[in-house]
Amino acid sequence: MPRRKKLENLDEEIAKVYYTAKEAQQKLGMDRDKFNYTIKTRKIERIPFLGGYGYYRKADIDDLAEEIEAFLIAGGKARFEYKVATLETLEDEMELAALNFSRKNAEKTREMRLEFLKANPEITHYLYRDRDLVSSINFIPFTHDAILEFKQGQRGWALGSHRIMQFQSGQRLECIIIDMMTSTKVIPEQRDRYAAYLLKNFAQKTMIEWANSGVDIATVDACAGTVDGANILKQAGFEYIGKHAERDIYHLDVDESNLPLLKNYKAALSKHKQRSKKKNDDQNK
Repeated sequence: MPRRKKLENLDEEIAKVYYTAKEAQQKLGMDRDKFNYTIKTRKIERIPFLGGYGYYRKADIDDLAEEIEAFLIAGGKARFEYKVATLETLEDEMELAALNFSRKNAEKTREMRLEFLKANPEITHYLYRDRDLVSSINFIPFTHDAILEFKQGQRGWALGSHRIMQFQSGQRLECIIIDMMTSTKVIPEQRDRYAAYLLKNFAQKTMIEWANSGVDIATVDACAGTVDGANILKQAGFEYIGKHAERDIYHLDVDESNLPLLKNYKAALSKHKQRSKKKNDDQNK
């Protein structure tokens, strides 16, 4: 009995300062996968106690919960701006790449990012929150042989700028998403919102402009480097086509996709094709 009493007292003392994993998860309002990812990325210490179970300091979890609440309250007041990248804004992209991949790895891609943007000024798109770049995407049309190499595990930045196509009508384009980045300075939920806001603008603005000009995108391929990246691709309707050279490759057939983000693009492209056909028919009469 004294030993049981001692254990009960210990549990009470622990509970004053620490949450169990389940309690911490409930406090943050997250499912298990999101909770584990958040704990890892925010480097919140897991404290093992009795039986090896993990506990988390209440102060750490409560601070994070307040941060989430503050974002939800203030998020609507932020000023977002969607932009096409330029050579002058490339340094902002390098800073975002350094946050995501480390400064050393980011610098390895500097020359390629510059060459790619020179080869096609329409490939990279940014989302700014106030003055900070918080999300970006590199969406690049390549020659068919380059696409095949990417599917076999070749890194996008190694495909060469000489094989980049232009966003022009007259051919079906095969595209690759090389990097889609979000700021790592915020909580995962906020990163998800940044990514969603960027994709919404990309689909509703850039892709509609392309469709109105007859830009016909047939496929999109991407590599998922993280669990979150894989989840985003799956939710967007990408099909997992296998692991190649230790890289998880995903594929999207635009014609077959029912992705809501593509609905307006496909409708606008269809109208453009109808107009073009009518014009050609009229000229041939």
